[in-house]
Amino acid sequence: MELVRLTEENVFQYIGFEILFKTRGVHIVKTIINASESGKSITIDHPDLNNTLEIVSRKVYVIIT
Repeated sequence: MELVRLTEENVFQYIGFEILFKTRGVHIVKTIINASESGKSITIDHPDLNNTLEIVSRKVYVIIT
């Protein structure tokens, strides 16, 4: 398993991949559903974060198996 930091530049090549991020002190694994046109946020299935995650303000890693 390899972890790659998700950035504005590489977000589009990882749509459909699982990601690892931390929110409220807990690490969470979710799948990227879509990315915004700017590449600064992604859509995930996580209602607590309104199904959107800004990748410029937190460390988000793509899980590559």
